[in-house]
Amino acid sequence: MAKRAEIVEANEKKIDWGFAEALSFGSLLKSGVTVRLTGQDAERGTFSHRHAILHGTQTDQEFIPLNNLSDDQAPFYPYNSLLSEFACLGFEFGYSAANLDALVIWEAQFGDFVNGAQVPIDQFISASEAKWGQKSSLVMTLPHGYEGQGT
Repeated sequence: MAKRAEIVEANEKKIDWGFAEALSFGSLLKSGVTVRLTGQDAERGTFSHRHAILHGTQTDQEFIPLNNLSDDQAPFYPYNSLLSEFACLGFEFGYSAANLDALVIWEAQFGDFVNGAQVPIDQFISASEAKWGQKSSLVMTLPHGYEGQGT
């Protein structure tokens, strides 16, 4: 967090992935677009150092910086998911279908973890618009340039 403050204060042009992502999410939130992010370590960001939720070291208090940009912004929902890609991705697909104006992101922890979500991908996500006209605002990602690790 201190490094990000230094970059802004020095007007540096070089930012890391986590900072670029925070700026992108922030611009969407300020524009009124709800952002929902789930994955096995989405709050912290295993590789991106996302730090979407800050946890008190002596209390159970949580702080979500991206929910404190302005009074009229859209909400940011970062959630660590359970270790069931099938369940999490299926839920996020349904959430995204019901909230087409939101950006709904499911992040696989590693490339091979997406294998556990293959059934919802094959049966619903890849075919639902053609089969039933079902639209979705779901985006599926692998961790920030580390695609293929673990596979």
